[in-house]
This record gives sequence, structure tokens and C-alpha cells, in this order.
Amino acid sequence: MNRFHELDALRAFAMLLGVVLHSLLFLMPDPYDLWPVQEAWATEVSTETNPYVHLYLLIHGFRMPVFFLLSGFFTAMLWQRRGWRALTEHRLKRIALPLAVSAVTVIPVCVWIYSALEPQHFGEFSLLYWPLAWLGGFFHLWFLWQLLLIGALFLVLVRLGLTFTSPAWWLLVPLTALVMFLMNEPVLGPDTSDTVIPAPDVVGFYVLFFLFGVFFYQRGIATRRWWVWLLLPALAAYGGALAALAPVISDLRESGGEVVTRDLWGGAWALTAVLQAAYAWLMCFGTMGLFLIVASRERAWVRYVSDSSYWVYLWHLPLIIGGQWLLLSVNLSVHLKFVLIFAGVVGLLLVVYHLGVRYTPIGTMLNGKRTRPGRRPPPASAPSAPAAGTPG
Repeated sequence: MNRFHELDALRAFAMLLGVVLHSLLFLMPDPYDLWPVQEAWATEVSTETNPYVHLYLLIHGFRMPVFFLLSGFFTAMLWQRRGWRALTEHRLKRIALPLAVSAVTVIPVCVWIYSALEPQHFGEFSLLYWPLAWLGGFFHLWFLWQLLLIGALFLVLVRLGLTFTSPAWWLLVPLTALVMFLMNEPVLGPDTSDTVIPAPDVVGFYVLFFLFGVFFYQRGIATRRWWVWLLLPALAAYGGALAALAPVISDLRESGGEVVTRDLWGGAWALTAVLQAAYAWLMCFGTMGLFLIVASRERAWVRYVSDSSYWVYLWHLPLIIGGQWLLLSVNLSVHLKFVLIFAGVVGLLLVVYHLGVRYTPIGTMLNGKRTRPGRRPPPASAPSAPAAGTPG
């Protein structure tokens, strides 16, 4: 099979951007006490001058949309080349099984850490609750659960005979603005829902990007290098959405953190929904053009990072929170703390991946069988699944 090296690298990049987001959350204002660690610096600087607020919004506004779009693309490729049965088996191996294992390992550790650092908000953690911790939410792994749900929907549509080649599928692009309008959170970027029964508007939002990815593959649309220039209007859309949100955020502060309803937003709600949807789509196409320029050829280290990104993302959250807590009282620049936490956690997990994951059954579960350098790989009986390395 031909590999789309640039799209595979972009999907891994989107996953690693999630590690960046969680690494900086302790440097952002947190009126709802959703993050268990916060630097005093985050409350001493204004939101407008806090660079981590803008970095968060810039990433959050497009990261998961591009991930689900690419997941739809690679899902369609696997379905077209190997059939729906092979697709189902692949999704069970690469998504359902890692999520099930994480439900009794990663997620309980996250709950335990939250409870230890913020018992007044999260309560005390009992070992008896360990196997059922996922019932309270999937934390950072919510996207795996939603990928399974959306993948099941896709299989139903396929079995019903639906095709994805009609130009009418382009209507998914403006439709995202409507779904964004229906969301309730006054922030730039889509809402997040980590519960077992996710919010319909959140799932619906990502369904649109996933199905467009399917259409993107079946229609045979080729990524173009000139798309990189779409990053410029994307930044303009971001600035416009931020300006439209400014009065709403001001009302939010004056109300003491209470959610502002759409009735109080007036036309700003509709305007920011359109601009946020435009930002997400422009960033999707712009980053695809960028990665076609920088990652279209196969490079061993890019492939390695792509493979390891799944493992890094699964386990980064408890380590990130632990690192933030350890550095909280250390007299260092907050910017240096951010760099140390991100680099330290990613570096540690890469070492663990190389020494104890990549060539083990865990690595096979996440990415498929990998052969150590110098050893002759066994003869393949069938083409390998496309874009192994991250779920999609």
C-alpha cells in the first residue's frame, strides 16, 4: 500500500499538540477549578497578555477537527482496500482494545491524582472504584470512545449502501458553523465531552469532519502545496472570532463565571460560530499543505515519532500533572517550567516506548508488529494496515 506520509505525520503532530495543551494548562486562568494545578502567575497576568491563553486557543481550535478529518480519510482507505470486515477488526485492535486497557490503567491513575490534589472538588479515591473509574469520564482519551462511536456509524452507513463521492458532501463544511452555533461554551474552539454518553453536539461536530475525510479520500482530492497559504486567512479568522468573543468573555467575568446564554450574545454568537468554523477548516487544509511540503517523503525518525505518539498520548496526562505539581514551588521561570514539563514527559515516555513498548505485545496492540533493526521481518501475508502509529 502507498502511505500518505504527510497526512500520517500531521495526525501524529495533532496528537502531540494535545500534550502541549495539557502542559500549559497550569499557566492559564481556571475559574471553574477544572485543572488540579495552577501557578500563581496565571492569576497575576491579564488574560489578554497571557501568551499561553492564545497558544491554547490556536491549538484547540483546529487540533481535533484535523485529527477526525484524517481519521475519516484513513478509515475510507482501509475500507476501500481491505473491506468492512478488515476495517472492523482493525478498529477493535487499534482503538477498542487500547481504550479498554486504558480504562483500568491510565484513567484510574488520572482519577487518583485529581483526587489527591483536589479532594475538595473531586472527592476521595477508593481502590474499590479503580475498575469503574472510567464511568466518570474518559479524561483525555474521550476521542477514542467517540472514534469508536463514529466508526460504528460509518459502518452502518456503508452497509446501507451510502456512497461519499457526491459533490453535495461539500455541504459538511458550512454545516459545521451551525453545529458550532449550538454549542454552549463561550470559548474559541469546539466543546469537549468525555462522558460515556457524549454530548450530541460534540459528537455531531466531529462526525462532520470524519465524514468529510471519507469524502476527501473517495473523491480523490489531492492535497496541494499551495494550501499552506490558507494559514494566513486562518489566523485572520482566529483574530475575528477572538474579537467577537471579547464582549462575551467580559460579561462572563462580570457574572462571576456563570455561563452566558446565547440570548445575551446577540449576533456575536452567530458571528463567532462562523469564524470559528472557518478557522478550523482553513487550518485543516493549511496544515495539510504545510506537511505536504515538509513531510511528504518517508523519513525514519518521522515514522518513529508517528508510531510513538499513540503511546505518549495515552500516558502523558498523569505525568504532566505530576510534573506541574513538583515544579509548583520551585523558583524557576514559568516559561522554563512549561518547557521542562513538556520535554521531560515526552522524553521519558519515548525512552519507555523504545525500551519496553515498541517491540512488545503492547506495541503490537498500538501500532502493529514492529521488527528490531537488524532482524529480518517475517513475510507478510497481506498488506499492512494504512497509517499505523495513531488510531484512525
